[in-house]
Amino acid sequence: MPNINKTKFFKKLANLQFAIGLLITIGFMIAIGTIIEQDQSLTFYKENYPETNQVLGFLNWKLITFLNLDRIYTAPWFLLLLVLFGSSLLACTFTTQLPSVKTFKLWKFISKGQNYQNLKVNDDTKLGISNTVAFNCNDNRYHFFRQHKKGYAYSGLLGRVAPIVVHASIIVLLIGSTLGSFAGYTAQEIVPRGEIFHIQNLTKFGNGSYIPQTISCRINNFWITYTKELKTDQFYSDLSLFNEKGNEINRKIIFVNEPLTFKNVVLYQTDWEIVGLKLRLDTGKIFQIPLKKITKGANRFWFGSLNLNNVLKTNLTIVVNDLNGKIFLYDSNGNLVQESSIGGFIKTNNDLNIQISDFITSTGLQIKSDPGINIVYLSFFFLIISIYISFFTYSQIWSVEGIENMKIGGNSNRSVLFFQEDFRKFVRKSINT
Repeated sequence: MPNINKTKFFKKLANLQFAIGLLITIGFMIAIGTIIEQDQSLTFYKENYPETNQVLGFLNWKLITFLNLDRIYTAPWFLLLLVLFGSSLLACTFTTQLPSVKTFKLWKFISKGQNYQNLKVNDDTKLGISNTVAFNCNDNRYHFFRQHKKGYAYSGLLGRVAPIVVHASIIVLLIGSTLGSFAGYTAQEIVPRGEIFHIQNLTKFGNGSYIPQTISCRINNFWITYTKELKTDQFYSDLSLFNEKGNEINRKIIFVNEPLTFKNVVLYQTDWEIVGLKLRLDTGKIFQIPLKKITKGANRFWFGSLNLNNVLKTNLTIVVNDLNGKIFLYDSNGNLVQESSIGGFIKTNNDLNIQISDFITSTGLQIKSDPGINIVYLSFFFLIISIYISFFTYSQIWSVEGIENMKIGGNSNRSVLFFQEDFRKFVRKSINT
């Protein structure tokens, strides 16, 4: 009785309609995940999905957070859907696909002439070519079986394995993506040049995510290269990784599309900032002027107030547009009073030499860990293999000797026209041999 119940359960789990229903549900939830912004702060959802003016008349931030629609891909119910879909594919593989492959390997003799009429190709030939048919089958890479006056041959069994490999690739993909959602994380860090930091500003993480605190990173240097038109060409960060003992374990200069990879952690170059200016007085004293960023369209500017504890008689505003361009100084009335650059001097009213020593910059890094990414790549490999072997045509040939003639016929699961042509050649070759 328990075995019967298990069989019914696996048959229901392997049901095609059930698998399609799960796939449609997963696709629908993924579509929702593209509409509702994912992994945002609670404040974001309160502002964009208020209770008073609900989106679509029912969607508000409370419903979104309650149903985990803000983190769909790591939600327990979504992971459950993936597990059910993977289990359905697995059950289908073991209850249907694997037994069908075993069935295709068995010989299936046809003895009645009427059954030959139901085949895609059939023919009547003269008697006495049984051995020739067997020889030609083997010569054309068919597996031939004989039982008295009946013959059976098949070729291209590998093509029947393709659905199994497809199922395997999808299951491996689900395992990899689930592992990545459960144990992976994404962090964003804005770090000044020369600073050492640990991973802490997480923007996305799973319930099983592990953040390594024994590894630290230092920004050795940061710089930008420019085109002839003085537009940003590329920005670089020189990074060093240290273990818990302070020993450097990895170092690399990263830029866009060229990250630093260490084990399962990848550090990407994503952004940069100007946080201040270093000023040097002729007395040798160094001041730091903080700068704030403003964005206007596609352009970014940084500005700050030059007020060195009453060293200057006038208060100047500094404006910077990049690391390579000019530094503009404006008075309190908004009039441009001077242009300068790194290494240049600021003119003052009291003969005080103030040199613009350097920018204080920070680099923007995206730190990502996905322990399931290699498993996902493996699934793509399996999928490519399945596409390749799916081009193998599974063909079958039957023959039976009568009193005066021999009936011979065949079937093919694809490329029927080509199979018909090859079948005719096969028959003619058997007759003429």
